[in-house]
Amino acid sequence: MPYRSAKGRGVDVTRRAICLATPAIVLSGIVSSPARAQEKIVLASYGGTIEQFMRNVAIPSFEKETGIQVVYVVGTALSNYSKVMAARRNPEIDVYWANDITHLGGKLQGLYEKLDPNIVTNLKDVMEVLRDPDGIGVPSNISTTGIQYNTKIFKEKGWSPPTSWLDLWDPKFKGRVALYSIGVLYSQEFLGSMARALGGSEKDIGPAIKKIKELRDTNGIVAFPTSPADMDNVMVQEQAWISNNGSIRTLALKDRGSVLEYVDPKEGAALFSVNFEVVKGSRNPIAAQKFINHMLTADMQTKAAAGMGYAPVNVNATIPEKWVRYMPTAKTIHSYIRLDREVMNKNLDQWIETWNREIEAKR
Repeated sequence: MPYRSAKGRGVDVTRRAICLATPAIVLSGIVSSPARAQEKIVLASYGGTIEQFMRNVAIPSFEKETGIQVVYVVGTALSNYSKVMAARRNPEIDVYWANDITHLGGKLQGLYEKLDPNIVTNLKDVMEVLRDPDGIGVPSNISTTGIQYNTKIFKEKGWSPPTSWLDLWDPKFKGRVALYSIGVLYSQEFLGSMARALGGSEKDIGPAIKKIKELRDTNGIVAFPTSPADMDNVMVQEQAWISNNGSIRTLALKDRGSVLEYVDPKEGAALFSVNFEVVKGSRNPIAAQKFINHMLTADMQTKAAAGMGYAPVNVNATIPEKWVRYMPTAKTIHSYIRLDREVMNKNLDQWIETWNREIEAKR
């Protein structure tokens, strides 16, 4: 079953999943050797478009430049975080590609090393507003969460593009709205953004829960996809016509000829980042930091914007003309919503429990 129906039970993911991981989780395909013929690092990263770009462009470039081999481990931010947690006493991962929540959670757990600016020299070119105040980890790329919609359906119906989060409540979309399940970061950003838009905050999601429950109770929601891939299917197959989603998901589909489009809601799109972390106790901390430095070069940041759809964090990088209107820049970054990740992390258990009880619970 590719997604949860609007009447299905929500995904029971709690903040404990971010702070605790079962020791039984191990990395498959990584074998330690007492003697290494070649220096190497293990990178825990994502699949899909990101994996294609990393394997085809970024990693070959780094390996050619440094002679350091990169072993690529595919997973989600949370599953890879669990691997980092499980092996914290004997790390098998050198570089972990985190999201905002697992970056913060890992810092609190003491899982990451502080970066050395003498090795990661490109730190100085990262937008100052994005840099970690403690020098632990660094945002590698940024993106936003807003509204995704089907331009083909809108054109056939004669509808104007959506402009507000509240457009999801328009009766004409009844039974054609998809919202991510709360276990997905995009849904958490949507919930936080809606709370702000309706007079609440990261500390008070009540107004947003009440409003989203109204949409559920009027049969407006057709599905609660539990992963970005599931949301892609729901939208591409036209089961839903409008949804909350990250711009990066839309850009990847548009590159393949999709009719899906993305807009920032007038209330403000939520800004989020993916972050490189050097795992504390890494077997190759210097090589790991060299890799991060390579990924922060203006050239690689420019290529990543074109190849992955993520906006660069290096102020000297260039955004492809076709993606300019979708990507935050040093000049526009302050116009986006920057949710309080620390408050979100502290309250995530409550957020998820409330969502599962009020929104995705069986009626």
